[in-house]
Amino acid sequence: MKLTEIIMKVDRKFVNVIILGFGFMFVFTAFQTMGNIEQTVLDSIHDDDNSFTGDGYTSLAVIYAVFAVCNWLAPSILSVTGPKIAMLIGAVTYA
Repeated sequence: MKLTEIIMKVDRKFVNVIILGFGFMFVFTAFQTMGNIEQTVLDSIHDDDNSFTGDGYTSLAVIYAVFAVCNWLAPSILSVTGPKIAMLIGAVTYA
């Protein structure tokens, strides 16, 4: 059996879910990597410029608080707008 025949037998929706999963994996791998080194980078900027007062931990706390609130609101928005519009709103706000 050829690879193309195997792919043709796999459900298209399942393939879309797999592709979406890989997309999320790559996005959040980059996000986690940057979140882990954020405080180190901000400390080195503060060493160069003493007037800089950014804090990586506060920044991450704000980001995760917004994620939590959005996750609590997502089911309500989804039920009002429908899945396509909700995905569009989510993509725009995430960008």
